[in-house]
Amino acid sequence: MSLSLVRVDDRLIHGQVVLMWSKVRQGDAIILLVDDALGSDPFLKEVFLNAGNAIGKKVYIFTVDQALEKIPKAVAGKKHYYVISKKIEQLYQLNKHGIDFGDEIIFGTASKAEGTRKVYNNIYLSEDDIQHCDELTQKGIKIQFKLIPDEQGLSWETVKNNLKKGE
Repeated sequence: MSLSLVRVDDRLIHGQVVLMWSKVRQGDAIILLVDDALGSDPFLKEVFLNAGNAIGKKVYIFTVDQALEKIPKAVAGKKHYYVISKKIEQLYQLNKHGIDFGDEIIFGTASKAEGTRKVYNNIYLSEDDIQHCDELTQKGIKIQFKLIPDEQGLSWETVKNNLKKGE
């Protein structure tokens, strides 16, 4: 598998990915961003492409529909990629349409919004997000909540149990 990091992080490209995760997960300076809003906004696309260039990382930005075609090609190649989406829903949709992005998703920041609740440091999920996590883990995909590689973090099972307890 040539996807060395699959991550949900509403900031997409930032210091934690570039400085910390890239030290523990091999990447050939290529980041695939999957986000419908970003993929449809020429100005923001340019901002993220330039940010990637500034840090020496080639960045590709796709909507979910575009990623359905592009990710299998990346997986079949020899280079190692990072796939980062703003929301778990986007990875859920890819998986639902047959995209194999491996057996691990690492959650980074998912900011507080209306209809979400805190499940871990800087990670807030909606009921739909919770359902998507459940369905992905039922397919054998391990979901970890950790902002940085050295952090112990929490597994989806622990987060789900905490939610049941009302924590």
